[in-house]
Amino acid sequence: MPNSLKTCIFKHIKIILIFAILYITLSSLFSSYNKAIGIFLLISLCITIAFFYNFSVFKIEYIGYQNKIWAHQVNTIKKLKVVQSNYYGIELDIVFDSITHTFDVHHPPESSIGLTLETYLTHLKNTKNIGIWLDFKNLNEVNSNNALNRLLFLTEKYQLNNNNIIVESQHPKHLKIFQEAGFKTSYYLPSNLHKLSSKDLSEKINDIKLTIKNYTPAAISTNSVDYAIVAKHFPEQSKYLWSIDKTFTSRMIKNFIQTRKVLKDPKAEVLLVRVNRKKGNR
Repeated sequence: MPNSLKTCIFKHIKIILIFAILYITLSSLFSSYNKAIGIFLLISLCITIAFFYNFSVFKIEYIGYQNKIWAHQVNTIKKLKVVQSNYYGIELDIVFDSITHTFDVHHPPESSIGLTLETYLTHLKNTKNIGIWLDFKNLNEVNSNNALNRLLFLTEKYQLNNNNIIVESQHPKHLKIFQEAGFKTSYYLPSNLHKLSSKDLSEKINDIKLTIKNYTPAAISTNSVDYAIVAKHFPEQSKYLWSIDKTFTSRMIKNFIQTRKVLKDPKAEVLLVRVNRKKGNR
């Protein structure tokens, strides 16, 4: 029996057992059969709604801003096929191989699965309008020119709109040539700014401001947990953010409020969100 089938059967058995235990518990608590059945059906309905809502593309907090919602870490063809028709954009991680002059799609330190960006692009359906966020993991002075030439070759070959493509790096110094070639660029900010002391935060903000002044990236990008900080210190800077918590967590209400704040900000152009699909996750 295939492992996938075994997993599916196991999951269904587990769900049946949960509902059976729930029914037995309610029956013991309520003497009235009809009342127990009614409560059982109500709880079952809530669980079912929560289950489907967890995997739904459309969340209440996205209302009015669905065009800003992009899928996070779409690093496999399987995941691409699942999400590309449901989101306005996708984000993927790329590493440039200076020997083969190709982009490998994977997120270090995870090992490569041998998926090149060119192969990936052959599976794109809506090449003209879909947004593509490229998290460039190893952009540096040595590979920047060759990487740009390769990316230009691919966008021309597959008829992609450069203005719909974000090239992101922690090294904005090397993004300038991509920006001059018509791509959007984003400076990947140092993470966890909210955990810094006031003194360290002030120093880090000054460093970031100097970097932005020197290299003028089109935007800055960071986790939405640092949104309040970047909104305060960089109010006029275009922002690309991500919020990748699970749907149901202890921070659910806080995340909802935070997401609405981000989406209402006209300078927050994109919000990457977690794709609750096991298929193709890496």
